Amino acid sequence: MVSLEQLPHPDFLPYPSHYTSAFFQSKEDAEKAISELESLGFNDDEFNIFEGDSGVHAVDIDGDHHNVIEKYMRKFIKMSDSAEWRFLSEADYELKNGHLLVCVPTLSDQKKQEVISAFKKADAYDIRYFTPLYVEEIE
Repeated sequence: MVSLEQLPHPDFLPYPSHYTSAFFQSKEDAEKAISELESLGFNDDEFNIFEGDSGVHAVDIDGDHHNVIEKYMRKFIKMSDSAEWRFLSEADYELKNGHLLVCVPTLSDQKKQEVISAFKKADAYDIRYFTPLYVEEIE
């Protein structure tokens, strides 16, 4: 069984690129999804786990831990009420309420579908696929 503590817990959320994310209510659910993905060939270093205070710091909704340009980008994203801002707001809320966020790079449609399937089987919610140009909310 995989242990979340052994997986990457980055200092910052990845900026929109090709990755799929989801929230989990428990570590057990997140570990279940990750175990399935590892059985499909995903590596430990491909998972980004955000939880607790360090997860809230990584979301950095106000940009307090970003450089000046990134902080202004956060303000612009907030004013535009974009899908990215809604995600950041939700991530901040969910992490403060004890839930987990898992992000996985998905550079092909096949990888994206594998991640979505594993997330759904493990009772993930608010699954999203990010590209540099848009955020797709998965049902």
